[in-house]
Amino acid sequence: MLRSIDQEKCIGCGSCFKTCSFDVYRLNTRQEKASPCAAVCPAGVDVRAYMHLLQQGRHADAACKLLQYNPIPLFTSRVCPHFCEKNCTRKKIDAPVNIPAMEDYLGHWILEHDPALPDISRAGNIAVIGSGAAGLSAAYFMRRRGYAVVVYEKNEAAGGQFRDSIPADLLAAQIEWFKRCGIEFRTNTPVGDAETVTVRGLRREHTKAVIIATGKDAAAQFASVADVVDGRLDADPLTLTTRTNGVFAAGPVRGASHDPAHEISDAREAAYSANCFVDGWDMLESRPGKKREVAVMPAEKMFRYSQELPVGNLPATPRNESTPGKVFNYETMTLEANRCVTCGAKAEAAYKNDCMTCYFCEIACPVGAILIDPFKERLPRTIEFEHEGV
Repeated sequence: MLRSIDQEKCIGCGSCFKTCSFDVYRLNTRQEKASPCAAVCPAGVDVRAYMHLLQQGRHADAACKLLQYNPIPLFTSRVCPHFCEKNCTRKKIDAPVNIPAMEDYLGHWILEHDPALPDISRAGNIAVIGSGAAGLSAAYFMRRRGYAVVVYEKNEAAGGQFRDSIPADLLAAQIEWFKRCGIEFRTNTPVGDAETVTVRGLRREHTKAVIIATGKDAAAQFASVADVVDGRLDADPLTLTTRTNGVFAAGPVRGASHDPAHEISDAREAAYSANCFVDGWDMLESRPGKKREVAVMPAEKMFRYSQELPVGNLPATPRNESTPGKVFNYETMTLEANRCVTCGAKAEAAYKNDCMTCYFCEIACPVGAILIDPFKERLPRTIEFEHEGV
């Protein structure tokens, strides 16, 4: 029977989880140290967490985890530079995990299922101006907090910059999903100082907070509520507050990056501040930090393969590629998810009594963190290995 797991040695690679025939192990992905992919993602997506959930076939939980950080995975899978993939530990052995294809898989799964959101329970509503990456994300993050949200879009259709980069059918399906979340879209409704609808007017009409998330060119339209400096709205770099109480700016309109992942990050910060404002909380006191120590994986120990008997660690399987316009099927998704080595997680014996002392986990662990009961020295192993040193 499994005796112990040395948590100090464990690097969270998942070799024990993937080699155990009796499903003894799970990984605790909630750790102080970030995985290399999450550390470089502007949106801070916890890739290792949703990958481990997919490794277990837990689609709903994986989707929920992804949506905590990124409400538009169908879009980012196509247009994001994917800093995460470029920093993937897996590429040190063969190729990085195909994170865009995994986002695409989960993005389609999300569209096919009803949103799992709390009921609208807050008085008043939140107004979001603009329906690009920052606007859609801000609307979703506020809706997750129980607010009624109205998105104002000056054009005939919602989508912002995505109208030029995302297939029309996918864009329409994604907007429809946001509507199913309870988010209201008012298109052909420009908001600004010279328009029929103004920010101050919205605030007078029981709108608890306004998040301006338009493009940079629209900054001058909000000069009455926010200072315009060098063609952009002046907002506090941490809280994204403007000089007007209850008015926040996110994305390119405040001079932030036009990259979707950066816009999502901005939207989450603005939503956090807007929620604090409505509840009367200090916007800085409990604000989550962004910088985290990064888990370093000992690649020189992890990747020792044998073509004949790859039990020393994960087999050197090639990267699964997706065909443009085609979504991974369940089998391919599972294969690709299991290529993730969940950097920096910690192994746990979820079902310790199910251990049948086959020793695969102990043999597979690259850092010697797993110990099976000592009686193994007095009994023959259940499997014989011919290769010396295995």
